[in-house]
Amino acid sequence: MSLPLTGAGPSKGSPFPIEVNFDGDETAFFDGGWSEVGGNVLNDKIALGSELVVNGDFANWTLDDPDGWTVIGEAGADPELSEVGAGQGHGGAGNGLANFFNSASSVDPRLLQIILTVGDWYEITLDIDTVVVGGVKVGDNNLGISFTTYLTTGSKAQRGRGKSTQTFIGSQGIGTDTTIDNVSYKKLTLTSLLNALKAQFGLSDGFFIDVAINAATALSPIGIIWNLDDPATPANFGMAYMDGTNLIVDKNVAGTYSNLASVAQAVTQDQILRIENPVDSNVLDILYNGVSKATPTISDAGIISNTGIALFSTEANNAISKVTIGLL
Repeated sequence: MSLPLTGAGPSKGSPFPIEVNFDGDETAFFDGGWSEVGGNVLNDKIALGSELVVNGDFANWTLDDPDGWTVIGEAGADPELSEVGAGQGHGGAGNGLANFFNSASSVDPRLLQIILTVGDWYEITLDIDTVVVGGVKVGDNNLGISFTTYLTTGSKAQRGRGKSTQTFIGSQGIGTDTTIDNVSYKKLTLTSLLNALKAQFGLSDGFFIDVAINAATALSPIGIIWNLDDPATPANFGMAYMDGTNLIVDKNVAGTYSNLASVAQAVTQDQILRIENPVDSNVLDILYNGVSKATPTISDAGIISNTGIALFSTEANNAISKVTIGLL
């Protein structure tokens, strides 16, 4: 059942709970930026910024180092970062790809560029051309865009929030002979990741939000934002999201993020991610499938006075099948 909105600031006498099943009613409640497909809502308005990486295709090299990149951890031929051709491992012929090699050292050869802004969201893609042994780790240099280890060939993608100004691509450890190509880091525009409710709600009396996540692409966060100040210029809010393997809770105060919880949790289709904010309390309860996963405290004045709610997704194939909003 989908109940009508009654304007800003409903109280305990208002028609809660409000339930949106994404069976044709999405645009009546949310800003209409996402698409309804088969009883789900998907974010198809994601906006990517321009390419940030210099020489991401490894076309240009000087003295066996790729132009535009800082090479760290190289020591002669082992460990080594070197130029090879497509389909080649360490010592292979050809040009235009980067090979990571480490057979014995505890130091990993790695590549860096200082191109990120702390707090911004990014999409990272690259091609793993050849894996003789081992693999590579990819992310930022402070685990914000979490180190992801790729051990197989193919095109790879991940999305996350930066905690460092530096990119990171390195060997996965001792016993690596892996060749990569076509590295890309692009900024995800935050407003394009949101689908906001059309009306503001007076939820200071205590509320819950249930989000049924139908699909969560690995390494691509999806979830809910609450106590949002302004969907056009979001700067203060709480957020809980899944990335396929973890449940993460953050807050943003005046544009600065802080992580409040990160718990290992796989996504089960249509199970409920629930946010509870009890009456007269700054301690929330974040539940998944009815089990409490985190009890963060959010008492920041810039957040708790806000009333906006928005869905959040960094990838077009993530899907939400139902949202319910009610008062506790």
